[in-house]
Amino acid sequence: MQVITENGENYILISNPSHLEELITLVSSQKAFAQKFKFSKREFFINLLESLKINYEDFTQKYFYYDSNRKIHISESQSGYVWLSTSGLVAKNKATSNNALNACLNQYLVISLLFKNAIEIVKDERVYDIDSYTSSLLSKLSPAIFQNLTFYIEVFCKAYLSLTDSVIPRTHNLSVLYQKTVEVMVNKKHNDSLFQILVLDPLYNFIDHIDKIPGGFKEQFIKYDDNPLDDTVILFDLGGLVEMTYILELSVDFISDYFHMGTESHYLETNLFKRLLELADTEEKKKKIREMYPHLDNSHKDASKEN
Repeated sequence: MQVITENGENYILISNPSHLEELITLVSSQKAFAQKFKFSKREFFINLLESLKINYEDFTQKYFYYDSNRKIHISESQSGYVWLSTSGLVAKNKATSNNALNACLNQYLVISLLFKNAIEIVKDERVYDIDSYTSSLLSKLSPAIFQNLTFYIEVFCKAYLSLTDSVIPRTHNLSVLYQKTVEVMVNKKHNDSLFQILVLDPLYNFIDHIDKIPGGFKEQFIKYDDNPLDDTVILFDLGGLVEMTYILELSVDFISDYFHMGTESHYLETNLFKRLLELADTEEKKKKIREMYPHLDNSHKDASKEN
């Protein structure tokens, strides 16, 4: 068997009877593996299925087969390859080729599930009964959300820095990472954009809270509950939970879009403040925009330069 690469993806090519026999022997040995295969001839794939006592006609009804007893999973992709696993149901690959981004996407899954759980609990009126099981879950959810939100912001900042080819500080300190992210955003001219006002700016409140925790707070100690002066609790307000969920959704959508689209991402279209003012059809609306985003208003800076 030989390994081939197509469009950056590696496949094991089955191109002759000896390759097929080698694959059949490998599967029969019950050695655990999971790989992408390509067959140069359809009959090679059909013969593989027959050796495993899988009816080809039955397979083509769904184009996948799973046997929990034998832990065999076979699935034919529309992309022209066959996924074969003797380890049972496992992920076929990492989310992306960027490790920092993968860490961010993985952590997003964790924190989003926690917020989803929190929202479901808050919607249950039994949560207001202090003796209820639902209410008791808050004492577990509160530290879990705080810990995992802290870690998510860390890996989000590191993912952005990685995608901009910037030096990533070797630290867990959110203030340092956030400040570095802001600096890179400005230097790369990614500011005055949806990325800034919908993602980075809203995260500042959490960074500010962390900075104000006394006692030499260490982010990496959260998991051990080992910051003695930290008395942080999550406010289980439905509106606040939904709002934070929305911010997190935007952040992961941005970082994924940036990975795939680069600077063509709509999140990075600049001069947002000016465009918002142009869309405002009354002075009252323009005033509201200036009040909401004073840090994006360069008119005062320009006036001071003229003077």
